[in-house]
Amino acid sequence: YLIGLPYAILWGLLAAVLRFIPYVGPFAATIMPSALSLAVFEGWLWPMVVVGLFLALELLNNMVLEPLLYAESAGVSGVGLLVAIAFWTWLWGPIGLVLATPLTVCVVVLGKYVPRMDFIGVLISDQPAMESSISYYQRLLAMDQAEAAEIVEEHLKTHPQEQLFDAVLIPALNYARRDREVGRLTEDGEQFVFRATREILEDLNSLKPESSSEASDPEKVAMANDFTATLPKVRILGCPARDEADELALLMFRQLLDSTRYEVEVMSDAVLASEVVAHIGEKTPAIIFIATVSPGGLAPTRYLCKRLRSRFPNLKIAVGRWGIASEDSNSILVAGADRVGITMIETREQMIQLGQISSHSDAQSVTTIPPFSPLNETLSPSLSLIKMRYKTFRN
Repeated sequence: YLIGLPYAILWGLLAAVLRFIPYVGPFAATIMPSALSLAVFEGWLWPMVVVGLFLALELLNNMVLEPLLYAESAGVSGVGLLVAIAFWTWLWGPIGLVLATPLTVCVVVLGKYVPRMDFIGVLISDQPAMESSISYYQRLLAMDQAEAAEIVEEHLKTHPQEQLFDAVLIPALNYARRDREVGRLTEDGEQFVFRATREILEDLNSLKPESSSEASDPEKVAMANDFTATLPKVRILGCPARDEADELALLMFRQLLDSTRYEVEVMSDAVLASEVVAHIGEKTPAIIFIATVSPGGLAPTRYLCKRLRSRFPNLKIAVGRWGIASEDSNSILVAGADRVGITMIETREQMIQLGQISSHSDAQSVTTIPPFSPLNETLSPSLSLIKMRYKTFRN
């Protein structure tokens, strides 16, 4: 209208309607007003201005307005949308061509909420058909550790680390153990899954995205470190219930605990129960943590809990029974465990509670002075002299 092109409102309405046709519609909306500008204006300046206006508005729509207003809410892949446009055009002609995009989006939304239409979302949705845990495990079965690490890196961009463990890595260990038990996975394949998961855990810090939320004020970090330095560390001894999968789960859980507050020692999966009992007698940890990944592992967990409870009645015992239903928790509690966590997030909260109880008990034991005990080493000779003179006086 400002340029002076006739029927400006008509060309604007036509451009709005043609934008329902992806890829082709915006170019079709530019042809007719550009051709009219060549007939109306003299020279090439104003026709080029008309073309430039359409180009500038199209870039503004694609790069600024559409991402801000609805972003990826259509939920349809590019190939799926082209196939849907061809179908609706074949079915209803020009009307189907104009209404193809909104109709396709409606069908995708129905597929998300109607169980019998869920295959539509798999065919044309822009969301991945498989969950991250299945994709990760599938890449490990194909012995493609690089793509498995990429899946972990992509998951960390939108999820915290504890959800990575509960939603991706722990289920992959479940799948590997289940397939090994039924014979669908060889021993070499299982060992590759364990080895790749261990290497990914070691390189997890390099896979984390750098975000401003993790960057803290240096003064606040220093104050927090000074505060935690004054508190005694809670010593935790981690015991795998059965095999290497449980040991890997322990290594994951250790990364969720604050290293300045908790000292976690992870024992090997090859250690026997008698060796665990002897090690506890030597190290005297505040908490014993037993990790077990389903399926299986319930019997060794209950046996270890019973043996530890009978040998150390006052010891705090926590169990992480990850990736299973919660009905197994009661049998583990009966066997002598103080806490049983079903997810790593829940287990971490339980461990923090047990650590606070342990620290409170240690503080009481330190501040309580037994009767007739010396306050320091300098009083010991004086007390001994008093006792000797008292015996002499009594005699």
